[in-house]
Amino acid sequence: MNLEKAAKYQIWANDIVREIVISLTEEEFVKENIQNLWNIQDLCIHIILAIEWNLETVIHKKAVDFGEMYEEYAKLPKEELLKKWKGIDERLLEYIKNMGKEKVKFPDFLKGDGMVKMSQEDYYFQYLTHTIYHRGQLMTALKSLGKEGKTTDYLNYLFEKDSA
Repeated sequence: MNLEKAAKYQIWANDIVREIVISLTEEEFVKENIQNLWNIQDLCIHIILAIEWNLETVIHKKAVDFGEMYEEYAKLPKEELLKKWKGIDERLLEYIKNMGKEKVKFPDFLKGDGMVKMSQEDYYFQYLTHTIYHRGQLMTALKSLGKEGKTTDYLNYLFEKDSA
């Protein structure tokens, strides 16, 4: 799989979801959702932070407080939050375009301690697939609010890009 193409697909698919989210009322945006345990706002913040926090801590090796980042994004109006999400998608694409061969050290979340070395390709692939997972949660949450879902299947992306 070409990761650059996958990152472009991710931007396309996330744009579809952002288009639905932008149309939500403020009440819908923050409404608790028992099915997903998170509301729409929290899912959007998590998608952004999962990528941004890791880019800052793993790639740039900066000490960044996840909680502080969350609080900062939780204060943003919906429109600004969605712009941040689009921006982090575009940053991820740029990192993928310019990835090197050196390994990255990544916190071992499974064991709870230590670090794991992995290729940059595996590292970026993790965040592409992690976002797909949460995009699915978002679509489920949107449907539970009575919003019409739209497909974000890769095949639809290919059909759209080939017909353009």
